[in-house]
Amino acid sequence: MFLNTNDNSFAMKTLCELMSLEILPTVRALIAKRLVETHGFSQKLAAEKLGTTQPAISQYRRELRGFKTSTLTRDRDLLKIIDSISRRIAAGEIDQQQAALEFCDVCRHMRKKGTACELHRKNNPLLESCNICEKLNC
Repeated sequence: MFLNTNDNSFAMKTLCELMSLEILPTVRALIAKRLVETHGFSQKLAAEKLGTTQPAISQYRRELRGFKTSTLTRDRDLLKIIDSISRRIAAGEIDQQQAALEFCDVCRHMRKKGTACELHRKNNPLLESCNICEKLNC
């Protein structure tokens, strides 16, 4: 999204901003829903495991927060990653810190598959070509 300023210049969201502001909250919401609905976690326990608050989990479950893009729910491979993270959190195999690191796998997957570039272009209409994903080393 471009912001018009008084000097007629534009500022666009970088790929990392897009991921952190829109994509990762959606991933967190999907994981939270799975922890509560599939694995029987209370909202409080899900919040503790994800390093967030119980009200945030409530908002995720009601899709008031963290559901800005339906692109994620159409990607079967990404849903497998989300299911894996949820299952391993529920089984106690990974802690909050490791779960946060697993979110990096989501970004890598989306860059590799081209979904990140698709979303980046969609959010930055004047961005004609993008090779940011190719230049990232993570």
